Amino acid sequence: MREYAYRIESFQPFEFEAMERRLSRMARRGFQLDSIGSLFWKYRREAPRPTAYAVTYLPQGSPFDPQDDPEMEALRELCAEAGWEKACDWGQLQIYRTDRERPVPLETDESVRLAAIRRSMRRSFLLPNAVLLLLVLFELGWLFFSGSAEPLALLSNAAAMLVFALLPVVLLLLLLHFAAYAVWLRRSLRSVARGGRCASSGFCRRADTVFLVLVLAAAASFAVFSAASGQGGAASYALLYFLCFLGMVAALNSLRRRLSREGFSRGGNRTLVIAADVAMAIALAVVMVFASGLLSDGPQAPPAVDAGTLEHAPSGAWDAFTTKSASPVLSHVRVRQYETGGDEILFCDVYDARLPGLSGWCANQLLAEWEEPYRTENAAPLSADAAYHVSFPTGRESWILADGSRTVRVTASFPLTEADLARLFAGAA
Repeated sequence: MREYAYRIESFQPFEFEAMERRLSRMARRGFQLDSIGSLFWKYRREAPRPTAYAVTYLPQGSPFDPQDDPEMEALRELCAEAGWEKACDWGQLQIYRTDRERPVPLETDESVRLAAIRRSMRRSFLLPNAVLLLLVLFELGWLFFSGSAEPLALLSNAAAMLVFALLPVVLLLLLLHFAAYAVWLRRSLRSVARGGRCASSGFCRRADTVFLVLVLAAAASFAVFSAASGQGGAASYALLYFLCFLGMVAALNSLRRRLSREGFSRGGNRTLVIAADVAMAIALAVVMVFASGLLSDGPQAPPAVDAGTLEHAPSGAWDAFTTKSASPVLSHVRVRQYETGGDEILFCDVYDARLPGLSGWCANQLLAEWEEPYRTENAAPLSADAAYHVSFPTGRESWILADGSRTVRVTASFPLTEADLARLFAGAA
C-alpha cells in the first residue's frame, strides 16, 4: 500500500469550518494531512483515529517565509503548549491537529479571528481573484470580437469553442466566490457583534467541485472528438501543454518549499521563484512551438483534385498545402495549391456543416467577407444547390458552391469551366 494519497480539495480561506470537518473525516478514514499543493492535498496513510483539526491565521505571513520565521515559531510553540501539533501551512493559513478528546480551542476571540480572516482574504483571495476576473473578461471579450469577425474560424475550431464555452462558467464561478464571501462576511459581522461565532460556509467548495466535473467532462469530450475526427495532434498538444503546465507549477512549489526549509528570506525566496517561473515559461513556450510541428496531423495528403489537371490551368508541377480544423458543428479543410516556379494559384475551402441549415449560413458568411458583390449563377450544371461567382480586377475569380451540408469556396488565378467546378465540388465530398 502506498504511504501517501493525493486528493483534489477546493476550499477558500474563509471556509475554515468546512476545512476542519473534512480533515477530521479523512483522519477517521486513516488519512492525515501532510502538505497542501497548488492542486492536490497530500495525505499520509495512518491507522484510523479521531483527530481534531483547527485552522488559524497569520495575516502577515507569506508562502515564501522561511520555516524558522520567529512569528510562525512562536505560534507553533504556543499551540504545542495547548496540545496542538502543526500539520502544515497554506499561505496565511496554519493548520494544526490534536488527538485529545476535548482540545483547548486555538481561537477564543471571534473578533480577532474575523479580523485575521479579513486581512488574509484581502491578500490571498480578493486581489488574485480580481486579477483573474479581469483576465477572464478580457479573454472572453477578445474571443467574442474575434469570433464576430471570423465566425467560421471559431465554429470550426474545437479548442476555441471549448474555451469559449468554459470562460462564461469560470466567470460565473468567480462571481459566485465573491458573492459567497460577501454573504459570509455579512453574516459573520452580525454574529460576532452579538457575541457569537464566525459564520460557517462550504458553498465555494461545492461550486468548485461542480466546476471541476464540468471541466473534466469537457476536456474528455474534446479529446474523444479530436481523436475520432482525425485531429489526434490537437488533443495530444492540449494534453502535453496541460501536463507541462502542471509540472511547472509542481516544480515551482517544490523550489519554494525547499528555499523555505533552507532559511531563505521572503524576498530572496520570491525573487528566485519568479526568476525560475520566467525561465520555465520561456522553456515551455519553446517546447510547445516544437511540439506544434511534431504533433501535426501527419504528412500532407495529395489534394482531391490536382490543379494541374484542370482545363485552363498551366501545365507543370504544383505544390499543395492542406490544413484542417473541426468542431462538433462544423469542419473546415483548406487546400492551397501553388504553381511551382510560377504565379498561378488555386485555393479551395470546404466547410462541412453538421447542423441543419448551417451550410446556408456558411455561404452567407463567405459572401459577406469580400466587398465585391457575387453574382448568382446557375447551380444545376455544378451539382450544387446554389452557386455564386465574382471576378476580381487582378484577374482572379472566386466561386461559392453550396448544398444542404457542404459549402465550398474556390479561388483561382485562371478561368474555371463548369466541368472544373463540378470536379472540385464533387472532390470536396
